[in-house]
Amino acid sequence: MKTPDGVLGRILTRTRERVLSRRREMPLDRILVTAPTPTGRRPFGPAISRPGQVNVIAEFKRRSPSRGVIREDLHPVSVAQAYEIAGAAALSVLTEEQFFGGSMEDLREARAATLLPTLSKDFVVDPYQIWDAWYAGADAVLLIVAALEDGELKQLLATAEEAGVEALVEVHAEPELRRALGAGARIVGVNNRDLTTMVVDLGTALSLAPLIPDDVVAVAESGISGPGEVRRLRDAGYDAVLVGEHLMSGADPGKTLESMIRESSAQRWAGRADRAGTRVFVKVCGITSVDDALVAARAGADAIGLVFWPGSPRRVDLETARRISGALPPFVLRVGVFVDAPREELARTAEEVGLDVLQLHGDEPPDALAGLPRRVVKAVRVGPGFVAEDALRYEGRADGVLLDTRLPDAGAPPGGTGASFDWSFAREVREKASFLMLAGGLTPQNVAKALSAVRPDAVDVSTGVESSPGRKDPAKVLAFLDAVARAGTRGPRA
Repeated sequence: MKTPDGVLGRILTRTRERVLSRRREMPLDRILVTAPTPTGRRPFGPAISRPGQVNVIAEFKRRSPSRGVIREDLHPVSVAQAYEIAGAAALSVLTEEQFFGGSMEDLREARAATLLPTLSKDFVVDPYQIWDAWYAGADAVLLIVAALEDGELKQLLATAEEAGVEALVEVHAEPELRRALGAGARIVGVNNRDLTTMVVDLGTALSLAPLIPDDVVAVAESGISGPGEVRRLRDAGYDAVLVGEHLMSGADPGKTLESMIRESSAQRWAGRADRAGTRVFVKVCGITSVDDALVAARAGADAIGLVFWPGSPRRVDLETARRISGALPPFVLRVGVFVDAPREELARTAEEVGLDVLQLHGDEPPDALAGLPRRVVKAVRVGPGFVAEDALRYEGRADGVLLDTRLPDAGAPPGGTGASFDWSFAREVREKASFLMLAGGLTPQNVAKALSAVRPDAVDVSTGVESSPGRKDPAKVLAFLDAVARAGTRGPRA
């Protein structure tokens, strides 16, 4: 195989030299004869694919070609133990020496200090390296498709199986993914970093997710630096994320990991999605009674909306909101709808009612969303003069963007108008927004057409399922949920 260009090519050239030297120092037959008594391998695949969990493969890495020195003041034992306490699903330890400053000794020490399954992170080009990692106690090894011919990849997978270690097969593009699956990979890692240029693009993992079969464990790697990215990747169908630089750059890697897991564990709109397409989630807004809330929940709604804006005919007081919230099943999200409410009111209401999400319909600027006590969906009204940037300026600040109708009247309400807007306005927002909710005049009769035109992540309905303002019609609610279900899943974006 022609040696790849760029940084990867230089690493592979040095790796082959290192393997020859290591073979002379420690021949394979000596490794097999002098190997310590096996203490049992720790299952790697099952540990990183626990359903309903934020599965993080936490990495110990001193430096990298793209970043240079990250941290050289930390010991693998203390970091590994901090990761285990913080909730890591598995460890990854860099064992490449020249470019990453790693070693097999780092792996031995880190694994011995915890009960976590441990991945040996190296650039494997020779079966010898798998046995060397096995000798050091690794539970899994990394195989990079871009570094290997098809025959080499199959040989290395067979060697890993013989050694009793699992293989995380890393890809960066669709042709590499096809090669990995064709070779029999059962754990696939999608690296967002191009190893020839070192450029990182999270869109790599998002675009390849639908192509990974559901019975293959999927791992997203590189460029993951916050809970928002973890949630996006989980929603795309990834079983685990591998995080290194972000954790090692923190003042306390363990606390950084703990915070990432906690903030990524917030209840989502639904459980893990099939990678072939994500179900569209449904919120029924303007709930004013326990009976209507239960109608929505039993029909299959993922969330209900409680309006706290005094100007709405669907406004509820705190006591009513508490009763509604308390009557709902735990899997239904409670969303509070506000218009330019003070931060103190948002915090107090969220705590007293038990809200999961804040939906803001006022003129709140992006900076005002920082530090709010719950996840935030920012509503943006669409009408004449609307441009995509009106909504996209909230990307990265809000957890989701909602598009609703703006009526031309000066005194028009900020939502719940029952009127729809030209869905073509949503197309550019759809292509760039990480989570898009569609509202405005949706009904059981038009929601399928709206889903086809916009491909949103979620829909929000109120007036379209009412018999009168604030009173839901059970037949209409059920018809709306049925129409969404019949319209099918939201497939991957083009």
